[in-house]
Amino acid sequence: MYRKPFIDIYLKNGFDFDEAKSEVDFVLDVLFNYSYKDFMLSKKLEDWQRDKLVKIIQERVSTRKPIQQIIGQAYFCARKFFVNEYTLVPRPETEILVKNVLELASKYDKPKILDIGCGTGCIALTCMMENKNITADAIDISEQALEISQKNALFHNILERINFFKSDLFENVGKKYDIIVSNPPYIPLKDKENLQTEVRNFDPELALFTEDEKGIEFYEKIISKAKNYLNDSGFLAFEIGINQAKDITLLIEKFGCKLIKIEKDFNNIERVIIAQKI
Repeated sequence: MYRKPFIDIYLKNGFDFDEAKSEVDFVLDVLFNYSYKDFMLSKKLEDWQRDKLVKIIQERVSTRKPIQQIIGQAYFCARKFFVNEYTLVPRPETEILVKNVLELASKYDKPKILDIGCGTGCIALTCMMENKNITADAIDISEQALEISQKNALFHNILERINFFKSDLFENVGKKYDIIVSNPPYIPLKDKENLQTEVRNFDPELALFTEDEKGIEFYEKIISKAKNYLNDSGFLAFEIGINQAKDITLLIEKFGCKLIKIEKDFNNIERVIIAQKI
């Protein structure tokens, strides 16, 4: 089995087989464009490729740094995105948020979207690649994250349809949108020690943690001002954390919007919430 020597490194360091196999295949694909079919056709790795793969795996198992951060790329909605230590690695749960934003965007001829805390830009950029009529502004407080998001826009050849700029939430936002989308920080800082090593030690704290007890401070900051930045009957779309739907629904009602939808993820956790400006 062509993966076996590489998978064995993972197994000897406490990883399970499925995770090891998935990560080996991921690196072979991203770095060398090698697929299972290539090896079935007896296509072999060159010595330098084997050495590089082993070096990457050894860094992964010794540090627990996410494989995507080690190689600087990740997949999201079947597309490649650049990542770095200043951005979250895009996660499958966020694809549910994108699906919902696209459903909302289909209500408009030329939807205008604001992505708050854009990170890699994967939310706005994926929506724009799926719907050619979307234009977007994408903001982040991190200049390093904005550099990566612009790199991703250039890579996917849609830089002309999106405007990136630094802003602390609505600080530098000066117009209105049909949809405001955000996957903001939602983990209370007190919960940091309970997180996986990969998240706790390597994901950017700026994109993860809140200082309040419930992890909802950024939702309140966004929802409380959203009506000033939404067109009439415009929508809010959020990714949310575990057990936060009830509190965020109360915020939605408090600040003059109405709840439209709550959708669960693959683990039956309420993960996406949609609201509309009244």
